[in-house]
Amino acid sequence: MELLVYDLVKTILTIGLLFFSCFILLRVYMNRPQQSSGNPIVMEEHKIILPLRLQAYERIILFLERITPNNLIMRLNRPELSAVQFQLLLIKTIREEFEYNLSQQLYISSRAWELVKNAKEETISMINQASSKVSESATSAELIRVLFEQYLGKEKQPVDIALDEVKMEIQKSF
Repeated sequence: MELLVYDLVKTILTIGLLFFSCFILLRVYMNRPQQSSGNPIVMEEHKIILPLRLQAYERIILFLERITPNNLIMRLNRPELSAVQFQLLLIKTIREEFEYNLSQQLYISSRAWELVKNAKEETISMINQASSKVSESATSAELIRVLFEQYLGKEKQPVDIALDEVKMEIQKSF
């Protein structure tokens, strides 16, 4: 009889410890912050942030496309301008576009943003180099010719490198 009571107490304690452990685990699980997509706060943040991030990627891609020399020239070509005037117009336009899109760095990675900044600086540098190769009395057409020669002479443009990174980042994120 004593052995039976001993086995019964041992079984009750084992079951009690099992229930207590389950209770503790459930309590910890229920009290932890929800990180799944079922959490209303996370879902609401996702609804707000996702469109902003997509818009930022769109604007960065548009910026990069707009500062490529061929697109800049097609958009801003003014035959009546001298090479120096056209150089200043091109650089001013790039800087204005960049300033307009500065806030987009909040939504893209640091690496992508650095590549975007590098693309801007390299494009301005290319324009300045082309300008230094023409005479002070040159026309905008002469500057355009030299600029295209430089542009076509490079294998991989900084703008293309930045575009590739931004597109890859979009694919990873979405």
